[in-house]
Amino acid sequence: MTHANVTEREGPPPARYEPDDRWVPVDRRWFGLDRTTILPAAIVLAVAIVMSIVIPQINDAVSYDDPVVAGDVMELQYGITFVPAPGWGITDGVREADTPVTGSFPPRAALVNGGAMFTVYTAPFTGDAQALLEQIKKTSDALATEKSLRVSDDSSAITTESGIRGVLTSYSNSSTDGVIAAFVVDGKGIEVVSTGPSDVAPAITDDIARMIVSIGHRTGEGK
Repeated sequence: MTHANVTEREGPPPARYEPDDRWVPVDRRWFGLDRTTILPAAIVLAVAIVMSIVIPQINDAVSYDDPVVAGDVMELQYGITFVPAPGWGITDGVREADTPVTGSFPPRAALVNGGAMFTVYTAPFTGDAQALLEQIKKTSDALATEKSLRVSDDSSAITTESGIRGVLTSYSNSSTDGVIAAFVVDGKGIEVVSTGPSDVAPAITDDIARMIVSIGHRTGEGK
């Protein structure tokens, strides 16, 4: 399985993406990898619950008519971008080439591929990536049910190809695994949430890893 390169939080600065078996903590293997926010804790948690419980149950039934093709780039609010994997379906979000009439890109983008889902969300956040991840975990634990995905206490550092540093952790329940990545750049939080079955194909794992490390930020774009 190809994985994104990560290092332990206490270790030396993380290297950029270079697939190897350390893509996720050894005891949390899946596609090894939720969302971001300065929003109230209840909203953060509500989204986490939807991602971890509702989405995995309906992914197989999700239909779309907007497949990703090579060369596509998704853009979110505040100049956040990422490169979607060809063959995935766009269920929410806008390509960078399709600037909305309002002139402002949405804060969220979502893709699906079979039973796997990949979502990126951005919002203002005061704090660093670790603080964002801890806030996500705190609210998730507070509102979790027996079926909710539980966020791991372990996290690893990760650096995108454009040099944005963040943290990565896994979460799971009895039937579904997922990954949460958190980044903060210029006062904007970026949360990545990906969920899917434990037996997800290696190709999907690699797609998710590459999409995460493709996240970038257009300097000077604050709207």
